Amino acid sequence: MTLPMGPDPMTLSPPALAPDDWRRLRDALRYQGRDLHHRSYAVTSQRRELLWEEMDHCLALADRIAAHLEQLSATGADPAPETT
Repeated sequence: MTLPMGPDPMTLSPPALAPDDWRRLRDALRYQGRDLHHRSYAVTSQRRELLWEEMDHCLALADRIAAHLEQLSATGADPAPETT
């Protein structure tokens, strides 16, 4: 039995969230990335590579969200532009 393939997450349109919610997600991902980096000093090298990979994914997604927020701001959909 094979499971049906869902849509590619990279091609899905972003969910309809308020700009403040997008900022919270972006900031939480950046915080998670920093936390993973700090944790990486206390683990084996193999585990450290996994933590750094996950950190990179968190930060890349945070960057994508930041770009989305810039688009919202440029189109006038975001009443309060990013200040951080």
